[in-house]
Order: sequence, then structure tokens, then C-alpha cells
Amino acid sequence: MRKNKKKIIFIRVLVLSALLLIFIFKLEKIFMKIFKDLNFNSFGKVFWIIFFLVLWLIVVSIYQTHKKMPQNLNYQSIEYGVDDSNLEFLYDLTYLDEKKELTHEQSIFDSIFKYINEAEEYILIDMFLYNSYQAKTTDSFRGLSKELTEVLIKKKEEIPTIKIDVITDPINIVYGGGVSKELNLLRRAGINVIISDVRQLRDSNFIYSSVWRTFIQWFGNSDKTGTIKHPFSSIEEKVSLRSYLGLANFKANHRKVFIVDNKNKMISIVSSANPHDGSAAHSNVAMLFRGEIWKEIFNTETAVAKISNAELNIPDFKKFTSIDENSNASVQIVSESRIKEAVINELNFSRNKDDIKIAQFYMADRDIVKALIAASNKGVAVEIILDSNKDAFGYKKNGIPNRQVAHELRKKSQGKIKIRWYDTHGEQFHSKIFIAKRNKKLTAILGSANLTRRNLDNYNLELDAKIVVNLESKIAKEILEYFSRIWENKNGVYTVDYGVYEDRSFLKTLVYRIQEKVGLSSF
Repeated sequence: MRKNKKKIIFIRVLVLSALLLIFIFKLEKIFMKIFKDLNFNSFGKVFWIIFFLVLWLIVVSIYQTHKKMPQNLNYQSIEYGVDDSNLEFLYDLTYLDEKKELTHEQSIFDSIFKYINEAEEYILIDMFLYNSYQAKTTDSFRGLSKELTEVLIKKKEEIPTIKIDVITDPINIVYGGGVSKELNLLRRAGINVIISDVRQLRDSNFIYSSVWRTFIQWFGNSDKTGTIKHPFSSIEEKVSLRSYLGLANFKANHRKVFIVDNKNKMISIVSSANPHDGSAAHSNVAMLFRGEIWKEIFNTETAVAKISNAELNIPDFKKFTSIDENSNASVQIVSESRIKEAVINELNFSRNKDDIKIAQFYMADRDIVKALIAASNKGVAVEIILDSNKDAFGYKKNGIPNRQVAHELRKKSQGKIKIRWYDTHGEQFHSKIFIAKRNKKLTAILGSANLTRRNLDNYNLELDAKIVVNLESKIAKEILEYFSRIWENKNGVYTVDYGVYEDRSFLKTLVYRIQEKVGLSSF
């Protein structure tokens, strides 16, 4: 299916390019005739300069949107048999309690900090947002970036021989135009810090990125020449125009991964949460694993380091090798477009009376939307909790894309797909989990990926975990209880009815479809 889709896309690009060339030649003849009458002979030279420039940009765009992914990215591991007692479901929730007071329940970073404190030999962290930026606001619920920095440095001071790798995205240094206090402190403490080279990834914003690669990237950037307001903070130093030009590429290492040794085993956490002050109150999900799956995560994280011209520390693989005696569950790591394959396969395999439940920050991918509608039409019960896309670090958003997608799902399923909105209060419902109940089994796919083209079509770096457990297991019950608690507003107010944020605007739907298709958006 994947190969056929690539072939179709390639043929479309070739046809469009051919039509564009024909149009240019026709245009050249028309203008040459006009300018010949005006005795303007230099037009031909100008035309051919423009022609070859446009041709070059087309070639760059085609290559950069379809180039081969580096080894061990777009990754799918084997399925590991595990004892479900070695799995833990973690989550953060912000909601109104029964007294209508804003309440925060947090377990993800509390667990990460706990295991860092207990580590003795190795720690790996790959997080998209690792900074104290808070956009329009000046205070936060929790200083997560400072907490993480301090606990890592303290651990390095306590055990100088411990190996620590921190991978993150260039957004934290504003694409070379800003300074990261947190990352600089880690480096001074002897911690290996890697800024992901996202230029090695495919371009999602193909209209702009070919221009950026041809004319702009060669100028580099500097954190000492700022003349423009910082894009992510009202109190940080100004940045250069080149930072904004880099930001407009709209691609990232969006992963949220943690590996740490613990009592001769490795613990891995795959999450949707960032150590970012502005995101500290967000609702998120994570899965904790004990055992062999860490090796698969380490392999694909090694690939991220490699494309960034860096290396990870190598932990003792033999020391941290252990096999579960009882394998009543399975775990698999999927990254980039393999996440999309996993989700669509679950939807395609679903049948009448199966259940699909989704809790998601962004949903926009056209293939996912079509597969959800098709599943619903087969009699699959579909329930979706979405962020209303109204809050973003002190700024108000216009509801795109979730409200437009929700309207389409409701309309084309004739109301069979049920949707509720998470009731946010300045923070975001940032969870990303897909749940399928079928044949006395529960499948959950969760991690960093939003269900959007950028996250699922090999443009961002993403990492999710897929688990399959018995429906009667403790971990399955915890996952389902998490969803039903939010859906049914148990002991608090979490979600509101679909009608509260329903949006049937044709114009906004058109904007969403264009943005999703050409990559001119942040989702």
C-alpha cells in the first residue's frame, strides 16, 4: 500500500511538472510576441533566467519532499512479548473538580525525576520542547525545564561516570538565533547535548522550503544579532530574521522519549509531554516499560544523533538484557509514517461492534479521517476526545483543524461518530492516544504523534509505542478508565458536548484543507 501510494504521488508530481513546463513555454511565446512588437529583445534572457530558476525550485521541492529516510528512521521494531506487570500507564490532567476549582494531576515527569534520581549508569532523553519560554504569559504552573535541568546536573555531580544523552529540537535555540540557558548548563556539567539537524528530514512546506534551501540557509544564524521580538517569549532577548525564516520550514524532532537504568534493568517512557514551562499544565499521556524494548528505542535514537553529526554514549547492552518469563502482552515501537500504518491497520481490521477510542490534540490527516468514517460505517463504535484548538500559551486560536475535522466526521458518519471537546482553561489537551477493543484484546498506540500529515508522513521525527494486552488486564482497565473518566466527567468536569465548539464554516474548512495539503501550518 505504501509503495503504491508513493508511486501515485511521484506520477502526480511528474504530470504537474510537465503541465507547468508546457504552460511556461506557451507563456514565453505569448510574451515574446508582445515584446517583439515593442522591440524589447532582452525579455528572452530574463524569461529564461526565470524559467531555469523556477525549474530548479521545482526539482529541489520534489527531491526534498520525497528523499529517502535515513536508516532506522521511519522505524518499526519487532513485537516484544512482555509481562503486562512491566507496563505502567501514566497521565497528566488539568480539570475542574467537583467544587469547580482548577485541579492538576501529574505523574509523567514525577516518574521521570524519580527514576533519574535512582539511575546509576545511563540516561537518555529526547524531548521536543525543553525550555522556559511561555509565549504571552509570564508565569507557569510548574518550572519543568528548570526541574529537569537541576535533577540531571545533580545526578552527574553525584555520579561523574554516569552517561547522559540529551537530544532536543533547534526550536529551543530559536534555530540558532537564541540562547538556551538550560542546554548550556547541561553542557557545562559534562552532559552530552545534541541539537537535532532537522534539515536532514523531508520538507512538508514544499512551497517555501525550496526557496529557503536555495537562498536562505547558507547565511546561517547568530544569537548576537537579534533585532526582532522573540517568537516564543515576551521576556527573552530579540532574535534575528533568520530565526523566523528557519521557523517557517515547519518541521521538528517532535519525539518525547526517556530511557534510564534501574536495578539492572532499563526503564523506557514514551510520552506526549514536554519539559517545557509553558506546557506544564497540559494534559498528557505516557507509557512506561521495563525490559528489552529500550534497545529498539535506543537504535532509532542513535539514528537521530547520526543525522545530527553526533554520537550517543553506549550503555552496556549485555548488562541490561532480560527476558520476561511470562509474555501475556506485546510491545512494538513505531516511528514517523509507521505510526500512521499502525493506526490505519487497526481501523481497517475493526469490525461491527468493535470499539475505537481516541484522545488527541490535533487530528487532520486525510487518510485517518477517511478510515475513521469507513470504520464507523461498518458498525464500529467510535468515540473521540479532541482539544478545541482555542488556547495556545496565552494566545487565542481559531479552532483549526479539529473543529472542521470534527464536523466532517459527524456529517459523513451521520452522527454515529461521537465527539466531545476537552474543556481547557488556558492550557491544552495535549494527549495522543489511540485505543482499539477487539476480540478480548486492547490495542493502544500512544506517544508524540498528532494525527496530522506533518506528524505521520515522514516530515517530523515522531515516536509512538503500540501495546496489545488482554482486555481483562490491569493495564487495559487503567487505560479504559482514563478515557471513560474524561468522557463521562467522573468526579469533575473534563469535557463538554460537541455542540459547544461546533464549527461549520466553509471558509475555515477550506483553509484547513489547504494548510494540511501544502504544509503551511504548525499542525
